[in-house]
Amino acid sequence: MRMQRLSVVPLCGVLVVACGHTDPATQIDIDARLAADPITAPLGLDIAVSRGIVRLEGEVDSPEQRHRAVDVARGTPGAKDVVDAMYVSDTFVAAAVTQALAADPLVGRIPFTVNASRGRVQLISDQTGPDDRSRAVAVASGVDGVTHVEDLMR
Repeated sequence: MRMQRLSVVPLCGVLVVACGHTDPATQIDIDARLAADPITAPLGLDIAVSRGIVRLEGEVDSPEQRHRAVDVARGTPGAKDVVDAMYVSDTFVAAAVTQALAADPLVGRIPFTVNASRGRVQLISDQTGPDDRSRAVAVASGVDGVTHVEDLMR
């Protein structure tokens, strides 16, 4: 009876390793897949895997990179779910908000200073009225990568 028990334990260990679905193996696989993907290759994300739950953290250059990294991680064997803790670069967010404001027919003529930090945007202008401020906040809030808009306009 003892011999049978001992032979089953190593077999179970071999099956888990052979399947590659351990957290460390999943983490290594995701890292390799992100490095091989032309969209995500330039990223230096922190990857953590615990019980099949993948956490991706760090700065990305665009929303496209962010979405692609999540898709790559989700498509990796052993990944049960993906937690997206990434943020779009401040430079990209500020430029996208500035472009969206300039393209808006109601506030496009108003000069704005846009500051961004980890998705939080500050809108600054001394040439806005109440309607302009509401519209500018709404436009900025609709930009991918923006998590909060602070109105510093007057």
